[in-house]
Amino acid sequence: MTLWGMLFCLEIGSSSGFLGNLLVVPMDGSHWVGIKAIAQEMGRRGHRVTVVIPEISIRMGPGKYYDTITYPVPYDRDYMDFVMTSHKDILEKSSQPFMEKMKKMFSQIQKITNLLHTTAESLLFNASLISHLAQQNFDAVLTDPMVPTGLIVAHKLGIPTINLLRGVPCSLDMKASGCPSPPSFVPRFFTGYTDRMNFKERVINTLVALLEPLFCRLMFWHFDQIAYDFLEEKVSLEFSCDSVHTRIDFTLEFPRPLMPNVILVGGINCKVRNPLPEQQPISRVVTTT
Repeated sequence: MTLWGMLFCLEIGSSSGFLGNLLVVPMDGSHWVGIKAIAQEMGRRGHRVTVVIPEISIRMGPGKYYDTITYPVPYDRDYMDFVMTSHKDILEKSSQPFMEKMKKMFSQIQKITNLLHTTAESLLFNASLISHLAQQNFDAVLTDPMVPTGLIVAHKLGIPTINLLRGVPCSLDMKASGCPSPPSFVPRFFTGYTDRMNFKERVINTLVALLEPLFCRLMFWHFDQIAYDFLEEKVSLEFSCDSVHTRIDFTLEFPRPLMPNVILVGGINCKVRNPLPEQQPISRVVTTT
């Protein structure tokens, strides 16, 4: 079910006296912005919304119309600030030698992935918290599957997921939703190409597409082990094709084939601005000499 499909079902239910019970397992950083907007809107419409976040985060926190549950993590604010500061330094220092920059970037990626793994383990292996969530009878989990913690929780609770994302580097979103993604036409992440590629660019784009499965395995292999330890069974972290929602807008994206179960949503991260004030008439001042 798409995100707006789930929202529509819950809204129809609320008009008949039924209110949905939504669990939100978000990702930190800029990914939190869209999730928070939806959580607040669902709560404003009368549905019960519960957001589960670590006690130390970059941007996540309480808000209007939803409840917040925090869980402890084995790092403090100073470590979080250190990781973000080092990440900012790597992005800004572009004059470094290529090999030195790649070495530092690889080290930074390790820091971030270790932080993500630690945060996921702190939630999943918090037995009292998981037991509490299981007793709440949630209808669905809203999550950003870039980090599959929410998918694992949903599998444990036996409820569907609503995935809010804007592309995944290894094209899992396109594969799961059944969308064709030919490398001769659809540019891959990090290539910088458009949908109008010359022959050389199409060849490079195809090679990048062939390497995507390897990148995906490197990206999610530790989460496979976490899921196995938590669920005590082997599961695939690829997203169910009937629960994928793609957050894209073709005013910003290049054309690509889409399936009927994908709904385009643009501007979800745009702040709602106040209406412009009415223009006051301009008085003309005539001076005479």
